Amino acid sequence: MNFKHVSLLASVGFAALLCVGSSALAATAPPLGTTQTFAVLGGSTVTNTGSSVLTGDLGAWPGLAITGFPPGTVSGTTHKGDAVALQAQSDLITAYNVLAGEAYDTDLTGQDLGGLTLTPGTYRFSSSAQLTGTLTLNAQGNPNAVFVFQIGSTLTTASNSVVGFINGGSNCKVFWQIGSSATLGTGTTFAGTILALTSVTLNTSASVSGRVLARNGAVTLDTNAVSVCTTTCPTITVNPATLPSGGQPNVPYSVTISASGGTGPYTFAVPPLSLPPGLTLTSAGILSGTPTASGTWIFTVTASDANGCTGFRVYTITINAATCPTLTIVPATLPNAVVGVPYSQPITASGSTPDLYTYTVTGSLPPGLALTPVTATKTATLSGTPTTPGIYSFTITATDVNGCQVSQAYSMLAGPPGSNIPTLSGWAMALLVGLLALAGVAALRRMT
Repeated sequence: MNFKHVSLLASVGFAALLCVGSSALAATAPPLGTTQTFAVLGGSTVTNTGSSVLTGDLGAWPGLAITGFPPGTVSGTTHKGDAVALQAQSDLITAYNVLAGEAYDTDLTGQDLGGLTLTPGTYRFSSSAQLTGTLTLNAQGNPNAVFVFQIGSTLTTASNSVVGFINGGSNCKVFWQIGSSATLGTGTTFAGTILALTSVTLNTSASVSGRVLARNGAVTLDTNAVSVCTTTCPTITVNPATLPSGGQPNVPYSVTISASGGTGPYTFAVPPLSLPPGLTLTSAGILSGTPTASGTWIFTVTASDANGCTGFRVYTITINAATCPTLTIVPATLPNAVVGVPYSQPITASGSTPDLYTYTVTGSLPPGLALTPVTATKTATLSGTPTTPGIYSFTITATDVNGCQVSQAYSMLAGPPGSNIPTLSGWAMALLVGLLALAGVAALRRMT
């Protein structure tokens, strides 16, 4: 009886320990205090290059140097070494220490965040962390889901990396506690509040929906957008699910990308240099243009609603290699020319869409003649005034915008001044060349 009683107490006590452990592992948002209003807060300096846009306050303490505004713009208030910046730094230290002290759920040391889909919780890297590609945060329909990342040293993102949500969630509930410095690669789309012990660098066109906070070092900006999050975000869906085939190079392409689930109007963006060459995405969601190269491209389209909430979709588009049509050049033979008499003959290629060709000549044109223009819509002109008599052989090649080609070989006689030489067919011209050669040989024999 006593044994059963002791066993029951032990079971209850063990269950209680499990409950305490589960509670300790739950991710908790830290108290941000006065840092909540800051889009960017530096320790030593804040330096900007280009037209960065900060939606929120800007500050530095204990440093006093804030440069690059303008051309950068700040929607809130700028605090350089004043009491507000001092208090914000004090609150930043508190929030940083709370995050660093949280028990973690999962150790991701050595893993790349790119390609992962994570649920709410606290994630630890004992040293550095890397993001290459897309990190998906699944809020599981909970608008208050919290994600905490504890990084022992540095955080680095590759160019065009993305941190985005599915199933609800809020950028305001994501926190990155970094033991050294953070560097966001060119074109990165980032979510959450960065709390770095040392410094934060945002490379060209990187954007942050959250906050950029550095305790001791500098914040360095270059044509960035940093917006303080202020709302719990719904699930925003980017449509369509897939894009139509991109067709072929030099064939116009257009598709409209839309979004739903948030508060319109929506603004659409894509990382720089990620689209097929020749295509652009407008802020209204029109993906269009004329592709100039074949290949396969993978890129992320992010939609931001009127409240700054975002959704994204990763697209793949293939531009197929061009298939060549049957091209022709006319005429098949050229009229002969006379030295000192102006000459003009159209050379016309056809069969491609569009009918735009680049013309090249190999071999020997009669001196004084040239083919112009080099690039023409269908027709170029062989023209000029011949200066030297003789028989000339050359080839004219027409290349369309897709690189498809057609060539035509010609032989042409430039007669002496005052001669009247009829146009000969290809066979007749060959026969004439042969006869002239035989006559030359016979003349040489007579001379010897």
